[in-house]
Amino acid sequence: MTLSSYLAECTGDQKYLDTALLTANCIKSWMIDFTTSLTKDCLIDALAAKERDGAVLSCHLTGLTIEGFIVLACATRDDGWRSLAIEMARSAMLYGEWHTLDGILNVCSDRAASDDTNVRTLKGLLIRGLMVAYERNRSNGPFCSLVRSYVNVQFNALFELARVQSSYGVDWRGPYAGPYGHGLVAALDTLVAAIAVNDV
Repeated sequence: MTLSSYLAECTGDQKYLDTALLTANCIKSWMIDFTTSLTKDCLIDALAAKERDGAVLSCHLTGLTIEGFIVLACATRDDGWRSLAIEMARSAMLYGEWHTLDGILNVCSDRAASDDTNVRTLKGLLIRGLMVAYERNRSNGPFCSLVRSYVNVQFNALFELARVQSSYGVDWRGPYAGPYGHGLVAALDTLVAAIAVNDV
């Protein structure tokens, strides 16, 4: 959906817009948990009307969904997608199970630093989705302030607690454990977002 939304916005080609809308509506109907406004990691079994085994709320899929919905809103000029993305972004930043009490993104921190799981490596995608939402909603002062504060908490944790020289750890609470490539991948989106939201 995100790629199709970008292509629709860039080219104006209806086939990309149609694909983005079909995918976005599927995600909206089947993958969003409306009690939390976050994205699940699997589809709902439509026939049984229940979650499949292993359905959990997904930090990185929520980030991708936020990004896709925001770009789709810009491509279609439909503020319904924008509103949904902003609601998801707020929910993601406040979802306690993904954060420490002081707000540090803490997905899969119970695993060894060497355990390269997709969830742990891709948690930066939530930060990226928030950055795109920030950049495309600059007129929404309260929302931008929330995103800036959130990203700065992640950046400060990463920079102060989980870094040794130019290498970043996987667990942003620290202490640094590594070096592991997946720690650097997860850090990259946060470092870029910190520049974007602070207008550096």
